[in-house]
Amino acid sequence: MNPLPSLRRSALSGECSKGCLIGCGCAAVGTILICIVAAVITGVAMTAIKSSTPYKDSIAAVEKNSSAAEALGHPIEPGLFISGKINISNGKGTANMSIPVKGPKGSGTIQVEGTKAPGSDQWNYTTWQLNLPDGRSIPLGQ
Repeated sequence: MNPLPSLRRSALSGECSKGCLIGCGCAAVGTILICIVAAVITGVAMTAIKSSTPYKDSIAAVEKNSSAAEALGHPIEPGLFISGKINISNGKGTANMSIPVKGPKGSGTIQVEGTKAPGSDQWNYTTWQLNLPDGRSIPLGQ
C-alpha cells in the first residue's frame, strides 16, 4: 500500500498533525524571542548614544542655531533612529553619527564627527553640520 495518497488527502483536506502544530508553535516562539532580544539590544544601544556628549551637544546646537530654526521651524525634535557609532576607550573617544531631526517646516540630518582626548571632557568636532534634503548644509559651530 502506498502511503503517499493518504498524505496528499490529509494535506488537501487541511488536516495537520500534532507534530506540525508543535513545530509551528516552537518556530513562532523562537521568532518572537529573537525579535525581543533584538529590540532590547537596539534600545540599549540607542540609550547609550542618546546619553553621549556628542549627541546632546548636537541636539542643543541645532536647537540654538537660527539658520536651522529658519529651515526646520520650532520646535526641532530628534528622530528615533540614529546611525553611526561612538567609542570611548581609556578616556579617548571617537564619534561618527547621523542624527535625524525634524520641525514643522521640514527635516534634516545632523552629521557629527569628533574626537575626545584622554583625560579631557571636551569633544572636538571635525564635522558638525545640519544637512538638508535640498543639499544645503548649515554649520553648527564648535
